[in-house]
Amino acid sequence: MKQNRILLRPLLITAGILMIPLFGNIFVDGWNWPWTAFAFLGAVVFGAGLAYELAGKTARAGVFIGLGFGALFAGGVIAAIRYLNPGEDVAGIVLLTFLVCGLFFATIGFLIQKYFRKKKAAREA
Repeated sequence: MKQNRILLRPLLITAGILMIPLFGNIFVDGWNWPWTAFAFLGAVVFGAGLAYELAGKTARAGVFIGLGFGALFAGGVIAAIRYLNPGEDVAGIVLLTFLVCGLFFATIGFLIQKYFRKKKAAREA
């Protein structure tokens, strides 16, 4: 039941936040978001909520260390992209790179910490 709650809260909050631009699309003239904007905002908000749930409930240190390492890795990737393509604007790539790297390495940090907790529990038993 606890695992359902970890996914349910960010999902409900994401749906609630996405209702604001949805009603804007329906009721406000000139407010026209494409479906890709909804998908991107949903991914960002859900990813942030899921990272918060994982960090706050189960494994703080591993998730935060992984998130920090992911941010450093993303910064290196962005620096390399800027060096290879100096004339192009990489704002979209920056957001996507930080999101993907941060979530990926936060998940890796969570799994590593979970592994060491199981190993410590087996050693104590």
